[in-house]
Order: sequence, then C-alpha cells, then structure tokens
Amino acid sequence: MTTPDSVDHYLKKVREGKLAKPDRCAVCRNRCQLIWHGSYRRSVIALARTWIIPVKRLYCHLCRRTFALLPSFVVKFHRYARETITFALRALRSRTFEAVADLFMERGQREVAPLTFYFWRRKFA
Repeated sequence: MTTPDSVDHYLKKVREGKLAKPDRCAVCRNRCQLIWHGSYRRSVIALARTWIIPVKRLYCHLCRRTFALLPSFVVKFHRYARETITFALRALRSRTFEAVADLFMERGQREVAPLTFYFWRRKFA
C-alpha cells in the first residue's frame, strides 16, 4: 500500500516527474519562480528496510540559493525515517533504552545504540 507519506509513493512521483514544487523558497520564504536544480542520493533507514532515495534540489531566482526538497518521511540531518524515530519514542514510554534496542533487533532492524534513543528522546519528545 502506498500512502502519500510512503517511500514507494515518493519514488513513484520522482520517477514520473510529478513531484510538486513548493510555492515558496525555503531560504528566503518569498513566492518566486523555482526551478529544479539537480538531485543527490541519500540513505533513509525505515522500519521495513533501508532505502537509497533521490532528493531533488531547487534553485530560487530571487535569492539565488539552492535548497533540498526533503520528503515528509525524512527528518533533516537524520538517517532514520520519521516513522522509525516515532516508533522508538512510543516504545520508550514503557521500556528502557536497552529494551527498545532489543526490540529493534527482534524486528530484524540493524543494531541501534541505546544512546541514539536517548538523543531522540531529548530532541523530539
């Protein structure tokens, strides 16, 4: 099933060239003409698997800056997907950091250090 927030949905939009441009520049916040300006590849660790996704970049004619158009499931400056971080934070309500790390291992995820969960809780909870 592909929901608007899923990786599959995002990849389909990129493949079809139907990724919507924002109506404002993310840098100067002005309404202006934005043009596609390349892309780069980025890894995203989701609950089901690790993805390598293309991240499209845009160029603003007004401020002459470029910025990345991150999909909704990506958290800026983090390798783990939003759903993965949310899952861990919910699990931390009733479990210790070590128990949540064990839970990730049981689900077939790669090993995540308990300290990572500590940082997520401090930053996002």
